[in-house]
Amino acid sequence: MRVNKYFTTQFINEKGQNKTDLFEAMGFIRDHPLTDEEDEAKLQVLTLWFDENLDVPKWFTNPAGRRYETKSLSWFKDTAKSHILKVNELIEILEKYNLIIERVTSKNLWHTVYEDEFQVSAEPLKSQRKRVI
Repeated sequence: MRVNKYFTTQFINEKGQNKTDLFEAMGFIRDHPLTDEEDEAKLQVLTLWFDENLDVPKWFTNPAGRRYETKSLSWFKDTAKSHILKVNELIEILEKYNLIIERVTSKNLWHTVYEDEFQVSAEPLKSQRKRVI
């Protein structure tokens, strides 16, 4: 059985908004004026790597064929080993800036709205949305 991995953090961005997305955190720390130059360079390389090696699921199609944007969480498949290694590199840098990263694993996801070779995006059940989004 496949085990999926999800990574989340919480931080307040420059606009005072609470954010939980790992990639938003990467951009925030990368572009922050107090970020160490070496870490900024590593984050630039990681940003390019993810841009080239991971699709961003923006729109999903429901069973009726209508396109709509949905709140979903994207989980790495356990077979996405190189992606997870890169996420671990990212986490190592983010933790230097006192971001706490939560690693969540799950064998059972909710309603799958997107899937590719490396990831699965799923909508949480209504009863669990406040816990995870």
